[in-house]
Amino acid sequence: MTDAQGPAEAGVVVQDIVYAGLEAIGAAVPLDLCAYLHATDDQGPQLFLGAPDLASIEPTEAFSLFTALRDALQDPHEGDETMLLGGYLAIALSTEGPSSRGLHVVGRRETPFEPAERAVIARLAGSLGRLIHASEQPRAIAAPDSDAGAPIRVAVEMLSDRARAEVSAPFGDEIRTGTGEASTAPRAVALAVIDAVDASLKLRDTAEGDIGGERAVLVLLSDGSDRPALGATLIDQHAPDALRATAGAALEAAQRLSSR
Repeated sequence: MTDAQGPAEAGVVVQDIVYAGLEAIGAAVPLDLCAYLHATDDQGPQLFLGAPDLASIEPTEAFSLFTALRDALQDPHEGDETMLLGGYLAIALSTEGPSSRGLHVVGRRETPFEPAERAVIARLAGSLGRLIHASEQPRAIAAPDSDAGAPIRVAVEMLSDRARAEVSAPFGDEIRTGTGEASTAPRAVALAVIDAVDASLKLRDTAEGDIGGERAVLVLLSDGSDRPALGATLIDQHAPDALRATAGAALEAAQRLSSR
């Protein structure tokens, strides 16, 4: 968190990245409950709810859910146990940063989570928690440069309602080039990175938002075993290029999967 931000703004600082993260978890595993509770040294717990939609539940149920989540925040959780929380069969994962702590809670009304689903949730929630806490420290996420695996070339062509992208980027000891086509330019760029480095990877989602006074891009990929990896890149304020940042985030996620 920068010096210009007060305690009351802590939720605003992390809001975009939290909701992007909740969407990513919900895209990876079917959920009835997907929530994140964030508390700082100066501010009490703030609830971010991806599911259910607040408009779909009664105020009493919403209050009971928040109360249960707030109580769960008091104890550490590692995602290895199932609890009955607000009417959901839920699992929880605690995360902690230099000046904040968080709790990811996901659940379903009836169906317990399989071990593989627990593993996916734990990896995503853990990665997102580290990203959320790091966002409160100035420049915690560095934009990649040409020496850190940044894409060398990103070209996008709009064709009617489709976007076609070509990306050249370093991967290992070589420069690889790939192409991708999708309904939006960011997805086309991410698909071009996949085509360049490992066609077996899958694109889960892309997101762009504000974080700690900066603009950032997130790309969520998964491999053939459905293991997820998240890449994040800041958009350079001096030479804004969201598509280049998207390519960098996709490349980071792909490199994480290749190193496992």
